[in-house]
Amino acid sequence: MRDKKLSRIMIALAWIFVLAGSYLPAAQTAGALRASFKNQILQLINADRARHNLSRLAIDTQASEIADRYCTTQLQYGTTGHFTVDGQPPYMRYSFAGGNDGTSQNAAAWSAPYPLTGTIISDLIKRSHQQMMDEQTPRDGHRRTILDPAATHVGIGMAWYGGELRLTQEFVRRYLQWTRPLPRVVSITDSIVGRGRPYSGSSVEAISVHHEPFPQPLAPQSANGIETYSLPAHRRDYLPRLVVSEKTSSGATLARYATYADGRSGDFLVAADGSFSFHVPFPDGPGVYTVVVWVRRHGADRAIAASNISMRVDRNMNDPFWKYRR
Repeated sequence: MRDKKLSRIMIALAWIFVLAGSYLPAAQTAGALRASFKNQILQLINADRARHNLSRLAIDTQASEIADRYCTTQLQYGTTGHFTVDGQPPYMRYSFAGGNDGTSQNAAAWSAPYPLTGTIISDLIKRSHQQMMDEQTPRDGHRRTILDPAATHVGIGMAWYGGELRLTQEFVRRYLQWTRPLPRVVSITDSIVGRGRPYSGSSVEAISVHHEPFPQPLAPQSANGIETYSLPAHRRDYLPRLVVSEKTSSGATLARYATYADGRSGDFLVAADGSFSFHVPFPDGPGVYTVVVWVRRHGADRAIAASNISMRVDRNMNDPFWKYRR
């Protein structure tokens, strides 16, 4: 999602802010100032979620660190929104930095012809949040992300310099414990198996694997022109093996594999304790494969995308032909 209003604050308002705003005391460290702003953002998010009877979100430290680095990179290259010059979408950036959960990103950017003070930044935080919450369907992506009932945590990123401010919110859906996490860079001939277990109260329903070409570098202007992002449309879906219990004439219980209505026998195993083991296929050649594990909370109407783990899958590095081509 994206707040693409790189707002040039009106000159009249600028003078009001300059006169009214002041830098926080010098004794307050940059870290404390950043923490204060992030807490303000978290309070705004949770207040609106409470108004819609949704659970409060906890801060995700890892996602916040990833978001901070991204905002700093945005300032470095003069980019806004969800992409910068490396061409990586948010889910790929989060995954390559070590994230294992499902995420959705909101981003905002502001520009002013004068240095931003603490008072101005605080005001811009309020403005950004209110603009997102004021969105109307069907262009209400930011609002829906803030009010995602499946979100459990949020990472908050910030960076500012001079008159430039960048903000990102990384909404995290944490429903899985990975007992064997997926690697991020592999060869297409590697045998990759991921194992995990959903937290109590939910179960694994399916796994989707998306494929796309390697990300390509972008010019800053091109990055700024991309207003939205999504997982690639090309995907393959995999279902758990169905196990049916039957009673024998002697009273013993036997378990056997069954088939789905369409004749499929299922693709991966789910144990009695809910843990799963999934062999990741690479049928579409080199590129980036993103694994989405779908879980459903008991009694819920819809499944949740509980991961978006991206893996860079290269050709066989031991292939002499590939070495020559490189």
